[in-house]
Amino acid sequence: MTDMQLLDGRGQRRTPYLVFTSAGDRSNLNSWLKGSRNFDLWITYYGDQNGRFSDAGELYNARKGSKFQNLKFAYKTWAGILAAYEAVMVMDDDILISAEDINSLFELRKHLDLWVLQPAFSPFGKITFPITRVQPRCELRYTDFVEMTCPLFRKDKLDKFMSIYDPALVGYGIESWFLEVLGQNLEGKVAVVDKVTCINPYDRFRGGVREITSLLSWELHRANYWETISKYSIADKLDVQREFQAVMKPLPMQVLSRFKYVLIEAYIRARHLLIKGWPTFSYEPSFSSNTAYIRARHMASLLRSRMSKWRSA
Repeated sequence: MTDMQLLDGRGQRRTPYLVFTSAGDRSNLNSWLKGSRNFDLWITYYGDQNGRFSDAGELYNARKGSKFQNLKFAYKTWAGILAAYEAVMVMDDDILISAEDINSLFELRKHLDLWVLQPAFSPFGKITFPITRVQPRCELRYTDFVEMTCPLFRKDKLDKFMSIYDPALVGYGIESWFLEVLGQNLEGKVAVVDKVTCINPYDRFRGGVREITSLLSWELHRANYWETISKYSIADKLDVQREFQAVMKPLPMQVLSRFKYVLIEAYIRARHLLIKGWPTFSYEPSFSSNTAYIRARHMASLLRSRMSKWRSA
């Protein structure tokens, strides 16, 4: 396929929601596609196997580049297709999250009319910014920050960012730019959603290195970031983030959720103590993130089932 070719498999299907990703050969797309979906999936494949993932989503093209670089290209090339959507989630291809949870995020964004949100990150995976770590007692937290790993935008806000985005900035620090574009008064418009979590897998589960770093080394990522924010006079938001307000779960669910995460964190710490040679500040579990994700969801399902029985008793 050439850069200008787009496979459109939507047929008569029409949905107001879109998930956009740039996918490599080690992606976790399958976890997004199981079960009923209220969203279309647009895959831009940046690998070298001709036609890989071409039948996995509704929209498909092949092009080298990061997800925001390829989204910028899509805006310039197929603006009419993107115009049909009310909200777009721009997701790293390695994120572990279910279709059910993605559905919930889109519906929550619409209900609260949020400009941008993200699912909270599970302790089973990488957490770069503490504000994005799941808080078990909360439904969600209104913040002035979401990470660029998997933001879900109201479409007009994404349009505004993409109209000025410079593809020279590949990955690191993009959140500073799109949050700058949203303006100064973000209270009540930006959120980290704790009742929906995802796993951002450690690099060890991708052969020890992220595929996207084949496009640009981390040193160049950072150099590009500082050069770009200087060029466009962007405020750096990577050092300080604010939480405005938390929406709490009902008290019984707070207790159950906290208990669940105490068990999860105890499990993680126990395994860490059994593994020699890893530094204490960089825990990486020795089991598959897929397995951890399944176990965590199973535990959550059991707790919800017990809670329902107690309520009906």
